[in-house]
Amino acid sequence: MRATFRSPRKLITLLVLSLVAILVLHQLSFHDQFLLCDSLSESMKIVDACPRSNIKPSNESLGTTRPGIPNIIHQIWKTEHVETYSAEASHASWRAQAESSNYTLKLWTDNDILQLIKAKYAWLLSTYEGYAQDIQRADMARLVVVHAEGGIYADLDVYPVSVDELSCLRHLGLRAIFSPTAGNAGLSNHFFMAEQGADFLQWALYEGKRRGGPLSKHILLPIRGCTAPRAMDWVCWARATGVSWFGMLQGGLGMGWMGIF
Repeated sequence: MRATFRSPRKLITLLVLSLVAILVLHQLSFHDQFLLCDSLSESMKIVDACPRSNIKPSNESLGTTRPGIPNIIHQIWKTEHVETYSAEASHASWRAQAESSNYTLKLWTDNDILQLIKAKYAWLLSTYEGYAQDIQRADMARLVVVHAEGGIYADLDVYPVSVDELSCLRHLGLRAIFSPTAGNAGLSNHFFMAEQGADFLQWALYEGKRRGGPLSKHILLPIRGCTAPRAMDWVCWARATGVSWFGMLQGGLGMGWMGIF
């Protein structure tokens, strides 16, 4: 009787271990595939200062055939009523500084984003609508609007101090600039800028589509992993394609010279 009792218990243990192994492999399949890539700081241009001599009027061209990063600031909220944001929204602060400096400030609502995706990114619609969490749609939306129009994206809890500094960054000759997270271990999507139609944003949206399939609903790890490429994916893509136009702000959103906090 004793041996008969132990045998089913061993079988149950084996089944449990097998299920755990399958689950772990499934989770890892949504994570970085390029574990041997260099660190972010080695793969991107570190922007630790912006010379005052580089500040130009917001409508001045780069002097090249490229259009550059346009003087548009994008923000996103559920509706036009930003006062319903969980903290004091930065939208009015951006409006006060941006519009006096010849910048365009655009507030995108959930309906605006949906209409944009239906009109220009129909292939993303089922993925966008199929997300179980609002934050997943928000992560996708910010990539869509900057890819569609170019410019600067800022969360509603990111405040401006000097629009001149933004103009300086836009004229560094880079096609995209991000802030880091966790030191230099990752890229933040709370504040970034890019040219219209940037190739890497297009790739990021394709990755979002790939990761947004039915299996993504069963991911137990952070949900952002299935909405868009993670930081190291972006950098490895950049190195593989030979691009050298990524910039990373040293120190992130708290840099005094940049005027964002």
